[in-house]
Amino acid sequence: MFGRIFVYKFKEIIRNRYMVGWNFLFPIVLATVFYLGFGNMIKDDPDSFHTIEVGYVNTNQAESNFETVLDELTEETDGNEAILSLRKYGSKQEAMDAMNSDEIFGFYMEDGEEIETIVPTNGYNATVMNQIVREYENKKNVIDTIAKDHPENIQSALDMVTENLAIIKEHDFGNNTSPYVQYFFALIAMSSLFSSWISTTILEGICANMTEQGKRFECSPTSKLMAIVAGICAAMIMQAVSNAVVVIYVQKILKISFGAPLVNIIAITTLGSALGVSCGVLMGSLIKNSRLLMVVPLCFTMTCSFFSGLMWHQIRQLIESKAPILNRINPAALLVDCLYTRATYGKTAMYYQDITIMSIMIVVSLFISAILLRRRKYVSL
Repeated sequence: MFGRIFVYKFKEIIRNRYMVGWNFLFPIVLATVFYLGFGNMIKDDPDSFHTIEVGYVNTNQAESNFETVLDELTEETDGNEAILSLRKYGSKQEAMDAMNSDEIFGFYMEDGEEIETIVPTNGYNATVMNQIVREYENKKNVIDTIAKDHPENIQSALDMVTENLAIIKEHDFGNNTSPYVQYFFALIAMSSLFSSWISTTILEGICANMTEQGKRFECSPTSKLMAIVAGICAAMIMQAVSNAVVVIYVQKILKISFGAPLVNIIAITTLGSALGVSCGVLMGSLIKNSRLLMVVPLCFTMTCSFFSGLMWHQIRQLIESKAPILNRINPAALLVDCLYTRATYGKTAMYYQDITIMSIMIVVSLFISAILLRRRKYVSL
């Protein structure tokens, strides 16, 4: 019975042109508008990091540890860009010719124990290249000292160096922190809250005080709890697919990176879909006037979206500094903050805090809705 109700509810949702238009098509259209408005500002943001084309010349006979470090820095980590794109040359003159022809920005020259960084001009890329050499030499000196004075701790020292390198690769480089990306995060949050309309529509067809269909359902022997759960599952799947389509469209078609693995972004937006559906179920259980079932979710969605930064990206930071509690109870702001934190800083404590709060809001909303719907009675049908 559950499967049959689920299929019927899913068909009912996808056949509703109004919901399909707003939940599927409108986010894609708005994402396209955002891209036309400031997409190039994200791609060409001077503050964003781009992989540095560098060369490497090793006059030593044996393979160098520094060369191993450079090879590590050419690999992507956690969906972020690689720090370096490495080309190896047999002589200094070959590397100089490549640098002069703009094939590479600069190159490293390793001769014996000395590592020389050769760059055409000073700037951001030159600073990064020099910092890599400094970090390598500092860690090498630490390991040499430990190996000389405390050889029993050499493995711990090597683990420390490896861990520090992983942190640099994951958090300090390759993350797209352009403020304009937050508009796309806010767009996804708005799309997730649009699922509240789906929930109220489902409840409208189940509750006898709203529609004639609801009266017929109340008289049927079908379990209301089963029907509501089936409807919630259908709504969540529909909205999760909608959000996934938007994310894939932005990343694959518009070529705007969210700065995190695609699977992780889709998982977060799926949680946002569940949050939007649960909020809609709560509103549907509180509202008894069928005319308000469209107005209230719309006002709720747009208000939350506005304060999450959909119209002005700095408003969320302003609220965070003045009244941070508002960002903790705004579902759209929570979803935007979760996406932005994951893309910019990785899986930090704030990231898990946002996920925990959203999960709690889902459980509390569904729990309250279950109590209200279970106690709803009618004088006559």
